[in-house]
Amino acid sequence: MLCEMTNSAYLEIRRLAEVGRFEQGFALAAAFHHLLDDIWSEEFDLQGFRDKFLDAYQSKYPDPATKNYVAWLDSIIAMEIKTGSNQNSAPEMSRAPK
Repeated sequence: MLCEMTNSAYLEIRRLAEVGRFEQGFALAAAFHHLLDDIWSEEFDLQGFRDKFLDAYQSKYPDPATKNYVAWLDSIIAMEIKTGSNQNSAPEMSRAPK
């Protein structure tokens, strides 16, 4: 689900650039850049990513024409809690070598 959300963000960044909304596209790219960098860290957690990066983006750009990434991530976190799975970090076997 994180892959779907990230892919959607990349597509939205392209759409924002096409219509000249470069500042918003940059802000969205910056938020997702942190996901891709931080997911490999032992300290990474989805709630922290949501609170620190996605919420700031969504608060600044609440436009209903764009995706609500905070709500999307909240649904991922809720599913994780419901199923007891740990999607807060990447599987051990797919971690980048140290």
